[in-house]
Amino acid sequence: MPIIQFEYSLWLLPLYFLLALGLTFLLYSKQGPWSKTTQRVLFAVRLLLLTWLAVLLLNPLVNQYLEQVEKPTVVLAIDNSSSMTNGVDSLQLVQLQSDLGSLQSQLEEKNYQVDWVGLDNQSLDKNSLQFTEENTDLGAMLQEIQARYENTNLASVFLVSDGKFNRGSSPIYQTQQFDLHTIGVGDTIQKLDLELRTLRYNKVAYQGNRFPIIAEVYNYGFAGEETQIRVKKNSKVLKTETIRLQSKESLSRVELEVEASAKGLQRYTIELVALSGEAVIENNRRNIYIDVIDGKQKIALIAPAPHPDLKALRTVIEQNKNFEVHTFLPGQKPLPKEKFDLAIVHQAFDRYNRTQKELDELLAQSVPMFYILGPRSNLNALNKYVPGLTIDQKRNQRDQVVGQLNQGFGLFTLSDETNERWAEFVPVSVPYGDIQAPAKAQVLLNQKVGSVTIDKPLMFVQELDRSKMAVLLADGIWQWRLQEYALYEDTETFDDLFLKLIQYLSTKVDKRKFRCYPVENEFVTNQSVSFQAELYNEIYERVYGSEVVITIQSDEMPEKEFSFTPSSQYSELEITSLAAGSYQYRAETQLNGKRHTASGTFVVKDEQLEQLDQVADFTLLRQLASENQGHFYAFDSLAPLWSDLGQLDYKSRIHYQDQTFPVINLLWALILVLSLASLEWGGRKYSGGY
Repeated sequence: MPIIQFEYSLWLLPLYFLLALGLTFLLYSKQGPWSKTTQRVLFAVRLLLLTWLAVLLLNPLVNQYLEQVEKPTVVLAIDNSSSMTNGVDSLQLVQLQSDLGSLQSQLEEKNYQVDWVGLDNQSLDKNSLQFTEENTDLGAMLQEIQARYENTNLASVFLVSDGKFNRGSSPIYQTQQFDLHTIGVGDTIQKLDLELRTLRYNKVAYQGNRFPIIAEVYNYGFAGEETQIRVKKNSKVLKTETIRLQSKESLSRVELEVEASAKGLQRYTIELVALSGEAVIENNRRNIYIDVIDGKQKIALIAPAPHPDLKALRTVIEQNKNFEVHTFLPGQKPLPKEKFDLAIVHQAFDRYNRTQKELDELLAQSVPMFYILGPRSNLNALNKYVPGLTIDQKRNQRDQVVGQLNQGFGLFTLSDETNERWAEFVPVSVPYGDIQAPAKAQVLLNQKVGSVTIDKPLMFVQELDRSKMAVLLADGIWQWRLQEYALYEDTETFDDLFLKLIQYLSTKVDKRKFRCYPVENEFVTNQSVSFQAELYNEIYERVYGSEVVITIQSDEMPEKEFSFTPSSQYSELEITSLAAGSYQYRAETQLNGKRHTASGTFVVKDEQLEQLDQVADFTLLRQLASENQGHFYAFDSLAPLWSDLGQLDYKSRIHYQDQTFPVINLLWALILVLSLASLEWGGRKYSGGY
């Protein structure tokens, strides 16, 4: 029952009533041109009107409880991917749509709300169901349903699927907050098929070198037969291998070696020759894209004398085939007169200047430097070559320390085991005294004495105007690698740290004022190609508001022009509906009347994931239903479903809402005012008054 409260004190109501009575008495104290009965009626109407207005001035509030009934919701989650049509003919698809319509009707007869949801988590048109999605992520679909219907009366979900997914994680590992029933669609019988499922290859190769492609071929049913696998480029066959299929179900691993002849982003096609009776040939062919570059990164390893550290570092560097190492020792062959991408100087600034000439030549070319200091290093030369580094060594004394990884270092990531393993390494010798790294340097390793980490750097990196630099204050690191192998039978953390450091240092500092690039190097056909752009002024401050024009083209597509104006660091240009292929792009913009350009390549791949595996997985659907209080039903045998529908007994929810609102907002309150005023006015006019 509604409760009425007043915003102002009710003690004012008698005062207002007396005021209304007085005003009414003054108006009707004299007899008008009407009868006494009419006089009394008009008096009463005016008194009621003024009294009601007085009541409204006190702002009466109505407080009431509203009852709302929320029906149970049942979601029909439809896997509308293209793989649902595999092994199912058009008549069966029509029957599926009809059965789902019948399911909806029976649920609605039980007073349930029924919603249809597809893989993109958008509502589906039940009358024109299309199976066109190119990827399946059942886990994300169920998570989105749970989030979308949170705090609602979601009773159950009927998942209609073939049980296959090719994106995201398995839905088995998710616990749902609703009853999950599954309806399996498709053929679970494996047909005769060859499948080119996995390809392993390096995305970068060097021009003139041969690179491997490892292919895994799955065979279903072709025991004792032979097929061929080919590598093609522009319809030209580059390599052919024969595969003998051993049993009805087998996996064959084939390694193909191809020469990288042309420079740039190259497309290669790997295909299996189809056999007679093969059910699906779409999964016999895959395209890969290799970025062929014209040279390796060259690293100079310079030292005044032989040392085991040189061997340890060379072994680490040569693990990466992209690096080419040249070692220089005085008295041997001279350092090649070529552009190096990084110079590692051991016993840097040696007291006899045995490597000073080579060091000065490399610095003049702005080559990134990695200085390793040792007992023979002249620390007085640091101010010239490493500005900002100060070492106040006490009487030429040295200290024994180990390295402690700085957890705040963020230029690249390292293994979590590094500190645990390195705590067991033998100490190395560093200058004893006050040590201060440059202000803008990032410390990679701190010094650790015993179990105490001290505030002194052991190794740091710094980005200079035109290059990068790293300084290690100790030699003898070969012992760390040797000891790690003795303790753990691998050199994982040592190699990981120094290889990533060398990769970072050898990467050139990008000082371009305009950069435009795709957010990824590879996209798939159903994915938007996104571009970002960065524009800097003369002092390298990021600026926004300049239009960027991007032109893209491929061998199969003429030039197309797109444009956007970045307004923040998150601005992106998204290009949709690009066909599979290798694309080149060129970007242009202007700043202060000066034209800036950027260019590059990217790849759009047609993965056809929905066609690779055409066998339905009812085992997954059965497990999903079993673990989420549901039942599994096969599409070709739905009799148990119709029987179980009668046993569903989901309850509606009743919500009570406490609602308070002013009476003046009610329509009838206004109608009462207008009715009383109109009645008085009409009565006076009818009786000859004014």
